[in-house]
Amino acid sequence: MNTHKFLFTKKTLLNECLTICLTSFMLFSCGKNTPENADLLYDFHKATTPAFQHEIHLDSVALYVDYTTGLAMKSRIKFYWEIMKPIFVSKTESYYSIKGQDISKEAGDVGMLLDGVSNYENPNLKDALNRIVDSDHESILITDAELVNPSEPFMKDAFIKWLLKGHDVFIIAEPYFEGPTKKNIFYFVFSDSKLDGNIADYIKRVGKIHHFPKISSFNLSTTAFVKGMKGGHSDPNGFVQAMVTRNGDFELQEWSTGWEDKIEKYVLNIKDRKGNDLPESAVLIDGLQLDRMSIGGMRITGVQMKVYNINEEYSDYCNAVNEGQTPEIDRNFGEFDHFIIQDMKAFDSNSVFKLYFDRQNYDDSILDGKPFNYFKISFYINEIQESLDDIKDFLVFEDRFKKGYKNVSVFESVKQTLEDKDVNDFLANSPIYSIYVKALAK
Repeated sequence: MNTHKFLFTKKTLLNECLTICLTSFMLFSCGKNTPENADLLYDFHKATTPAFQHEIHLDSVALYVDYTTGLAMKSRIKFYWEIMKPIFVSKTESYYSIKGQDISKEAGDVGMLLDGVSNYENPNLKDALNRIVDSDHESILITDAELVNPSEPFMKDAFIKWLLKGHDVFIIAEPYFEGPTKKNIFYFVFSDSKLDGNIADYIKRVGKIHHFPKISSFNLSTTAFVKGMKGGHSDPNGFVQAMVTRNGDFELQEWSTGWEDKIEKYVLNIKDRKGNDLPESAVLIDGLQLDRMSIGGMRITGVQMKVYNINEEYSDYCNAVNEGQTPEIDRNFGEFDHFIIQDMKAFDSNSVFKLYFDRQNYDDSILDGKPFNYFKISFYINEIQESLDDIKDFLVFEDRFKKGYKNVSVFESVKQTLEDKDVNDFLANSPIYSIYVKALAK
């Protein structure tokens, strides 16, 4: 196209065309036009994070009661009577009885229904589990987990399906004796630890499980717990003047200072007291600590940090929402290897995430947004070790049907869930914690 010649032969359009060209040049050279605020970042995070693709409702709890536990529930089991029963009465929206092969929704007062539990054999636990994991609500299953086959991992498929939705199963075991046989009442709490106000956290807080030495518990999950050591969130370098808010498994940092005059001068290119260059930048972000044992049955031994430019993706998402359209979700963000780096010694020694600018190979091409830059820092698990010895003792119990044998069905269900390839792939590809940064243009 002979655009250059056309501009010089059409004198009357010269000024207009120059304006168009200048505008186009500015748009091209200044980068992506980005949103003024970060109000939609929580929705953006949920839409682009695998663990949020199947949300559950926290406004109702479904309680499934295996009636083979009737004898145990009528005995004086302290944790059930003092803690769990009052929670069930106050939080249960729907009550389901498992009477042998029959699963029925019951009407009436939950406390009275629980007091009326009688003994039925051969519970249909598999169908109850299928109903739970196919629902979009928090649920709790009370059961002794006792089927005729003591080695069948009958819970495995339900556990895997629930975890692949990004949720958790909080398991509590309360020991009791049925005659000479030592058994457990299990409380399987199907919830989601990423969501504030979930029923598992409520049980932990109200139940004060540590006050009951005979009670054992752990979280079957793909969500690790990251502790924020300053107000529940990270501690950014003071020169970026960040306002930080945390929401579940991510936080937003809004930096309010310029790049050349503050961030790069006093953080990236920090000097010693004599004015000499230092080999590293100042610490950019500190104060996040990983609980390596927060995923039940595993010990997290390695993490990987990735940094993404989300200027375009977040802008497109906001534009679609503001225009009343359904955003097209692109999860393949542009990754930048030489902008921010992680101090692996700090992680190895005390499980802390300590971040620096990559002073030696600093690449600021990630900062292509105007008037703001949006980027994301995410942490992924890249190495785990199986740690099942601590949980085996309370998941295995004596088999009532075969004297001298152990019932390993719950333990094998958990073990095979943790070893499942799809679960491990999901774990590797879903961030355990993310930091979104909104910064000024450069």
